[in-house]
Amino acid sequence: KCVACLDPITGVRVGAPCGHEFDIPCVRDLFQTAVRDESTFPPRCCYMSIPLVSVQPYLTPDLIDRYVERDKESGTVNRVYCARQNCSRFLGARVKNTTLECPVPGCLTRTCGWCKIELPLMSPPRHKCTNDGDVDKQVLKLSQHEGWTRCPGCGQMIELNKGCYHITCRCKTEFCYLCTAPWKTC
Repeated sequence: KCVACLDPITGVRVGAPCGHEFDIPCVRDLFQTAVRDESTFPPRCCYMSIPLVSVQPYLTPDLIDRYVERDKESGTVNRVYCARQNCSRFLGARVKNTTLECPVPGCLTRTCGWCKIELPLMSPPRHKCTNDGDVDKQVLKLSQHEGWTRCPGCGQMIELNKGCYHITCRCKTEFCYLCTAPWKTC
């Protein structure tokens, strides 16, 4: 039986490291979901990651490419995304004195690898990052008003919409939403 859909497996059985088995459509769905939603990445069964190499023959080349991109993104703590709002493609890690060019066809946006602002196409290769204190103050004021908190591991702003105060950030830091102490220490 497929562990995901509970139907009998009539074709190829795809084994997970924990010993459970999936049919091909369900393992594809699992990988597609993981690529779309970072909270489900990497794809796993019984808390054990399913290696790409074990399912690669059953995935489309496009899905494999998207998986590899998501893997790079999830392994990056200080991330930079395309500064163009309707694009927001992951570009890489935050690095001083770099200009990151968006690879999305038709986007052509250049983003500063440190301050994350959009750079004009004709700007010099390097620009001087400005610390826009006014914007930072506005974001901090908004975060206090909304009751947001920062992850103590990576500094990412976190909003608790509903649920308990146990937070697991995308950087894998587990902490208390109320006091930001490591989980189960407050």
